[in-house]
Amino acid sequence: MPCRKVTIERIEEKRQEMFKLAASYGLTSLLTVQASQELDTLLNALASKRESEYFSLQKA
Repeated sequence: MPCRKVTIERIEEKRQEMFKLAASYGLTSLLTVQASQELDTLLNALASKRESEYFSLQKA
């Protein structure tokens, strides 16, 4: 996955893509599963970013 800034908009785009793939190809298709894994990666990156920001504020 290209290294782009993680945003709520990007997460929502990936979620919509995953839903469309699931509707077209089914929940267990390789394309749907890959989109789901990419969405997980984005969500984890956002959570990590927010956690890092939270702890940075706590130290200040």
